[in-house]
Amino acid sequence: MITGQIPLAAVRRLAVLTDGAARLVTMFDLLNWRGVLDVLDEHGPTELIRRVRAIEAADPNGTKWPRNKGSDDATAVYAN
Repeated sequence: MITGQIPLAAVRRLAVLTDGAARLVTMFDLLNWRGVLDVLDEHGPTELIRRVRAIEAADPNGTKWPRNKGSDDATAVYAN
């Protein structure tokens, strides 16, 4: 577990993601965290999840991106 503190005044944007929504970073390595925040800022959670689902659909057997299941629940909350 990673923990830390920053002053609330320093927070410009915040995302809370389930592991399914974070797959673009954690599993597929297609975005970094700043990139996820940019997608959320510009297009919202629906677009982030659409991108995850598109990658999953393009690799249904987990050949290119090995994973324990084809898709996972995906939830994203964004605040700026």
